[in-house]
Amino acid sequence: MLRTKGFFERKINKFNLNDCIIEGIELMNQEEFEKFSMGLLKGRDFIKDRQDEMYIDSAGQVHGLLALNMDSGDGILIDSQGFDYARYTAFLPNIKSYIDNHIAMVVDKMIEEATENSSNGSWVIYFDEIEENHGLVINENNGIGTMLLAELEGREELAELEIGDDCFDMMFYSEHLSIIDDGIEQNMKM
Repeated sequence: MLRTKGFFERKINKFNLNDCIIEGIELMNQEEFEKFSMGLLKGRDFIKDRQDEMYIDSAGQVHGLLALNMDSGDGILIDSQGFDYARYTAFLPNIKSYIDNHIAMVVDKMIEEATENSSNGSWVIYFDEIEENHGLVINENNGIGTMLLAELEGREELAELEIGDDCFDMMFYSEHLSIIDDGIEQNMKM
């Protein structure tokens, strides 16, 4: 049996869908998500503090903040329209698996670029590069960076990972590098 949740409308001719961009993610456990979802019209500090992540652009795309249940994987996309409550919402069942897959693909590309182009294993990638090349916006406490960091930390290619104010500073194991610096190769023989 496959289970999910859905929002049904009666006798509609077509779905009126909007193009949406998730600008930030508020990570929640089951209890936090249930409390939030049972009081969507209540003012919330996390919405108030992140109003700049919610807007409609000139192309009509909705930029929103995703309240994500890390336990069930369901989410609620929010466009507060400048208010401190979830004024406009869209329920997104099982969205976490989509986000996890997208983040894993981005990390795959980041690691591939680093291991193909670093001869000493050291690689720095700036958050603005990640946004420009992969479309993921990483800001302080926006949730996307937290999920990206967790994916990076689980990768076997990485020997060390440090987070700067605007970058990830990574050191890769030499066996994963395409090009090995002579100094690194000498150290490996010792």
